[in-house]
Amino acid sequence: MRQFWRTVTGKMLLFLSCGVCGILFAATILGSVVMVETDFYTREEKAIREEVFNGLLSREGRSLTWKLENDSLSEEEAQGSTGNLTWQIVGMDGKVKAGVKDSKEKWQYTEYYEVYENEEGVWTYPVYDTHVKTSQDQKYDIVHFNIDESLAKQDAFFIAGKVVHILYGIRYTIYIIMAFAFVLGLISFVTLMNVTGRRTGSTELYTGPLYGIPADLLTVIIGTCWLVMSMAVLSMVNSNIADFMLAGGLVLIIGNTFLGYCMSIAARVKGKTLWKNTLIYKGLYLLKKICKGSLYILMEIPVIWKVILGAGILSFLEFFGIIAFSYDTGNLVAFWLLEKAVIFPIVFYGALMIKKLQKGAAALAEGELAYQIDTKPMRGDFKKQGEDLNSIASGMSLAVEKQLKSERMKTELITNVSHDIKTPLTSIINYADLIGKEPCENEKITEYAEVLVRQSVRLKRLIEDLVEASKASTGNLEVCLQPCVASVFLIQADGEYEEKLQKADLTLVVQQPDSEIRILADGRRMWRVFDNLMNNICKYAQPGTRVYLILEEKEKKAVITFKNTSRDALNISEEELMERFVRGDSSRNTEGNGLGLSIARSLTELQKGTLSIKIDGDLFKAVLEFQVIE
Repeated sequence: MRQFWRTVTGKMLLFLSCGVCGILFAATILGSVVMVETDFYTREEKAIREEVFNGLLSREGRSLTWKLENDSLSEEEAQGSTGNLTWQIVGMDGKVKAGVKDSKEKWQYTEYYEVYENEEGVWTYPVYDTHVKTSQDQKYDIVHFNIDESLAKQDAFFIAGKVVHILYGIRYTIYIIMAFAFVLGLISFVTLMNVTGRRTGSTELYTGPLYGIPADLLTVIIGTCWLVMSMAVLSMVNSNIADFMLAGGLVLIIGNTFLGYCMSIAARVKGKTLWKNTLIYKGLYLLKKICKGSLYILMEIPVIWKVILGAGILSFLEFFGIIAFSYDTGNLVAFWLLEKAVIFPIVFYGALMIKKLQKGAAALAEGELAYQIDTKPMRGDFKKQGEDLNSIASGMSLAVEKQLKSERMKTELITNVSHDIKTPLTSIINYADLIGKEPCENEKITEYAEVLVRQSVRLKRLIEDLVEASKASTGNLEVCLQPCVASVFLIQADGEYEEKLQKADLTLVVQQPDSEIRILADGRRMWRVFDNLMNNICKYAQPGTRVYLILEEKEKKAVITFKNTSRDALNISEEELMERFVRGDSSRNTEGNGLGLSIARSLTELQKGTLSIKIDGDLFKAVLEFQVIE
């Protein structure tokens, strides 16, 4: 059913339902108010109709007397007959002035009017009977009326009679009709707003023909039209049926434009453009752009020109104030010139010194630690600030040199100690291996020799990793970047680790695009990164699970992702896991020294790439990113 309401036919039915229910609800509200005011519930229909007719006759009599006094009665009116009404106008002397000439006719209604004349013309006003009898010096007209009981002709009395008859017949059921119109109209309106902008079989939003008009401008246009038409409707409450029908047509137009306006607003709300599609927003946005542009231009202006511009504007305002608001302009202008002659050189000197300080600070920020600010022309706080910046540069140079020296000494120490340790360690490994191979009746000696060889090899690997980690972190490793096909490393990892993954009961899933992705990398260093990450997977992944090795291109970058499920709970942050000598298994039951990820990250950064670690529960993910080359 919802799809049907989204069709053109469904929307038209909803639109029509809203219009009919709205008119019906407004009519029942108006009718109920009229019935309460005229006491429909305690009086008979005839008495109510008589009261309504009296009101119409009072207005009709005033119109006729005014036309009589201004000689504007039509031929039909001069004969005393208009619609269902016959009438006669009599003067204070009892003579018939207009209308039916037979004064012996029995009249149903009589109205009295005072005739008043001034510079603007002749006017008539309804008055009471007693006032006529006691004011013989004033001019009066008496109007007698008869109304055709059959109401055969269509005029104001015909309409009033029909309306009274209908309202009297539904004086109790009108509230049921009112409630029904309200509920049905509300449901139709909500449904119409819900399907506005939607079409059957499409998820796109249809904004409608009024979308091009800004929301606030549309509101002003529609509101103005409503106001004009409402005033026209009020002015058309007249005695002829044509005006009555025209007023009803205007009411229909007001209702239809209201629904169309609501549909346009609903479409804007759904598209989240109600505020942005307004003249106010566009004006504020333009003002913001102008302010930002002006600020940007101002920021780009050198400091000296900023000072000149600011001083010039301020001086102009001062001069304008002197000319506009001072009587003794001669002396004030002289003082003004003297003031500028003294202040301007000081201001420009300060601007030049600030420019020098800015230039020095910018040089330090860019790493030019040897840059020195010339403080000879500076005075006071400017000179102190310049000397402080020069001191900062010297201090930073010393700190950097000291840091580099410390790093070099650390690397040299690790390298030398490692070299000194590796020589006797190699002998230990060799002799332990020879002891294990010697025939011996005691099997324990052979077993001890195997343990000695295994742990010595592990110690040797630790020393090698430590040296490599130190060199990689200080950038002392040679890196030869060359164009490489990224998928080659995935294929190599699949082949090299096939047997090792099978022993660990892991299944490797390799995903790569059909197109070739090329990156700049050092093949030997890149493989060491893959080797460290794949070794970690074999050590720490949950047996019986799948391991994913994925290559894809995102935003001109080659992204290589290693994903596996951890065997142990990863109660550690990503940053801690990337530090040296930190391992995923806190019990340290597996082989490893906690340098693998740290070495992998350092080697990746030496190749202008990035390595990041992400942990989500037991899911471990290592992501390599390199810039793609054409």
